[in-house]
Amino acid sequence: MQKELMEVTDQGSRPLSLKDRLKTPYYNAVLNEIHRHASILNVNFWRINHERTEIAGHIVDAGAIICAQLSALHINDELFKDHEEQRSTMILQIIFTILLVWLFGRQFQKASRLPPGPFALPLIGNVPQILYYAWKTGGIVPMLSQFRKKYGNVFTVWLGPLPTVSIADFDVAHEVMVKNGGKYADRFTPPTFNYFKEAGGIFLSNGIEWSEQRRFTLQVFRNLGMGKDAFEERIMDELNYRLAIMDKTAVDGVSVMKNSVLFDVTVGSIINRMLFNWRFADDSEDFYKLKRTLDKSLEGFTPIELMLPMWMIKMFFKSRLEANRKIFDEVKDYVAKEAMERLAKARRDELVLTEESAQDFTDLFIVRILNDEKNGIMSTFTEENMREMVLDLWQTGQETTTLTLNSGFVNLMKHPEVVDRLRKELMEVTDQGSRPLSLKDRLKTPYYNAVLNEIQRHASILNVNFWRINHERTEIAGHTVDAGAIICAQLSALHTNDELFKDHEKFNPDRFLEDATLGNKVIPFGIGKRSCLGEGMAKAELYLIIGNILLRYDIKPHGELPDNMDKLPFSAVKVAPKVDIEFRRLEKIKC
Repeated sequence: MQKELMEVTDQGSRPLSLKDRLKTPYYNAVLNEIHRHASILNVNFWRINHERTEIAGHIVDAGAIICAQLSALHINDELFKDHEEQRSTMILQIIFTILLVWLFGRQFQKASRLPPGPFALPLIGNVPQILYYAWKTGGIVPMLSQFRKKYGNVFTVWLGPLPTVSIADFDVAHEVMVKNGGKYADRFTPPTFNYFKEAGGIFLSNGIEWSEQRRFTLQVFRNLGMGKDAFEERIMDELNYRLAIMDKTAVDGVSVMKNSVLFDVTVGSIINRMLFNWRFADDSEDFYKLKRTLDKSLEGFTPIELMLPMWMIKMFFKSRLEANRKIFDEVKDYVAKEAMERLAKARRDELVLTEESAQDFTDLFIVRILNDEKNGIMSTFTEENMREMVLDLWQTGQETTTLTLNSGFVNLMKHPEVVDRLRKELMEVTDQGSRPLSLKDRLKTPYYNAVLNEIQRHASILNVNFWRINHERTEIAGHTVDAGAIICAQLSALHTNDELFKDHEKFNPDRFLEDATLGNKVIPFGIGKRSCLGEGMAKAELYLIIGNILLRYDIKPHGELPDNMDKLPFSAVKVAPKVDIEFRRLEKIKC
C-alpha cells in the first residue's frame, strides 16, 4: 500500500488527495477491509415493518422490526472467504454486547417491580450515587433525605445487586411493620455479620430461634425486675453510685467529666448487673479498653461494606474486613468470658445453679442449657448461642442508651433555655427537689417527656436501619415490591422528614406539645415485631438519668461544643461527640 501511495504522489512530494482515489485500487481495498473488520455495530438499529410482506421468500408479519444485520453480513463466508482472522474478537464482542444488553434488561425489569429510586447499574447498583451524594450532602442521613424528597416517602436504593426499600413515613411504616408485621418478621443478615457471628443470637436470628430467644429474654428481664420498682431502684442505685464518685473530684463545687466516661460506665454497669450481677469498678481500665474497641468496631462499618456480597467485600475491603473481625472477636471474648467460665464450672459440678438460685440472665441461660442437654432436647439454648446472646444484649443495651445520653446532653447544653424550663417542671414535681425524680412522675412531666422525645429524635442512633426480608411480591404505599427485596422503616430519614417534623434540624421540644400525636411517631427503638426488646429499659434509664442529673446539677460545656452532632456521618451507626461537661452541684437540692 505504501508503495502504491508513493507512486501516486510522486514519491511523497505532495499530500494524498481525494482526486487520487481512482489511482489507488489497493489502498481502496485496504479501506474496505478495515471497514468490514471494524463493523462498529454488533447489533444494528431496526426498521419498523408496517404491513405483512415477503422477504427472500419468507412471510414477515406487520409489527415485526427488521434490519440489515451488518455484523453478520460482514462475516458471511459466502461473501467474504476466510473472514476468520478476526472472528474470535468479533465473537467476544458479540458475547459481551449480548451479556450487557441482558444485564441492563434484567436490571430494568427488576426495577420496574419496585418503588422509584436512583437509576441502578447491573451488579454495582447505586454505589456510585451513594458515594457521590453522601459526599455532596455531607453524610448518609442527608443523602437519604435527598432521595426521599426526590423519589417520595418509599424509595429503592440498590446496594450492589440487592434492592433495599426504605420507608420514611410513619403511617406507611405502621401499616407495613405493625398491621402486616407477620409478613416481615425475618431480619436480613448482612454478609459481613454472617462472617463474624457463630450463631444468630437474638439480633439476627429468625423463625423459631428468634421467637424462642426473645420470649426467654423478656421473661428473664421481667423476673429481674424490669417494669417494676426493683428495676428503678437498680438504675438509681447505679446513678447515685457514679455521681457520688464524681462529686469527690469537685473543686469549688464543680466537677468536670467527659460525657462518654460518665454515661458509658453507668449504663454499662446497669446492663452488666442484669447479665452478670456485678458492676464495673471505679477505675475499670478493662471496661474503657473494651469500650474503645467497641467504638472502633462500630466506626468501621459503612452501609456499602455491610450490604455488598462477601466476594465483593473480600475483593475490595479485605483488610478492613479482617481488622473489624479481629475487633469483633475481642469484644465478644471479653463480654462472654464470664458466661463461658460459669458454664464450664456448672458442667464440672463446681457451680450449682437452679431457677430459684439464679441471680442474672447468664445463670438462667445456663440452667436452660443444662436442662435441655440433660433431657436430650435439641434446642436453641447452646453454648454458641449464649456467647452471641450476651454480646447482643450487652452491645445493644450499652450503645443505644449511651449514644442517646451523649447526644442529648450536648443538645441540652446548646439550649440552656430548655434546661431552665425543664428544671422548673422537675422541681415542681419533686417538691423543690426534696426527693429524686421517679418513673411514677411521668404523667406529671409533659415538658420533660417532650424534651426526651426531641432528644431521641435527634440522636436516632442508626444512620441506616436494619432490614427485613420480603418473601413474596407485595404492595407498599401503592408501589409493587418484588419478592427478594429487603425493606425497613428508615428511621434516620423518618426522623428528619419535614412533612412530620417541621424544621427538623432545630431542637424544639415544643413541637410535641403542639401536636400530641407526634410523640408516637418518634420510634428510635424500631417498630413492629422486631423492635428493640430493651425499649422499656432504655426509656426508664433515660428518664431517670437525665432528670435526676438536671435536678442536682447545673450543666455547662467545658470548652467548645461541636457543630456536627455526628462524628462519623458516613458510617452505618451514628457516633455522638465526646465533650467535657462542668457539673455544678445545686446546693438547694436535697435529693
